[in-house]
Amino acid sequence: MPTLDAVLNPQALALVSPLLRTPGAGRPVCFDADGTLWRGDVGEDLLRFLAANDRLPLHQGERDVYARYEQLHEVDPAAAYAFAVEVMAGLEEAVLSGWCADFYAQRFAGRLFPFARPLLQAFAAAGYVPWIVSASPRWAVEAGARALGVAQVIAVDTALQAGALTTAVVRPVPAGEGKVFQLKQRGLTPVFAAGNGALDLPMLELASHRLVIAPWDDPGNALVQAALARKWPVQRG
Repeated sequence: MPTLDAVLNPQALALVSPLLRTPGAGRPVCFDADGTLWRGDVGEDLLRFLAANDRLPLHQGERDVYARYEQLHEVDPAAAYAFAVEVMAGLEEAVLSGWCADFYAQRFAGRLFPFARPLLQAFAAAGYVPWIVSASPRWAVEAGARALGVAQVIAVDTALQAGALTTAVVRPVPAGEGKVFQLKQRGLTPVFAAGNGALDLPMLELASHRLVIAPWDDPGNALVQAALARKWPVQRG
């Protein structure tokens, strides 16, 4: 396991080191998932996979499911994230969880950023409680969380009926102010938060300490620009 000074830049290390010297006492530290802990978007890739392999019970034979997601995302990202779970209605939760475990292991385990595991483990060892707060489907995020040893996940979820997903998606989805809503609903105020996109900004503003992960493929990222204006540390993803 690499040390933090080997995987974090000086700005990021200066931010987290004092926190790690202070007993966490069960306080929450919150991380976005896609683009923050790993490269890529596990929710989008999962939806693409399920649609391409005709694994959406109520949408079998439909070839435009992912295209509809993309069109909606251009207009209303939060609605698109809800849609990505709505179209999974009818799937048995146990079956979906198994698919997601395999999907993450095969496609995303190798995409972890070098700092992800050491940083999460360092916070946990200091007594903080890591949370992953994501706008991807819960079952996909939980697969990544288990691989990282994280027990607490907030992600796009839905009601179940007889063990199967329904279209009753829990709202607001954890994107933008929805992340703050979901955290406050659980009585959580992060000591530290990390994110990589504009929809993570409200969660970072809620936290006492913030780290922005600069996307490798988006040099003009709005959150990075906000971080520079606020003098928040930026770590390259």
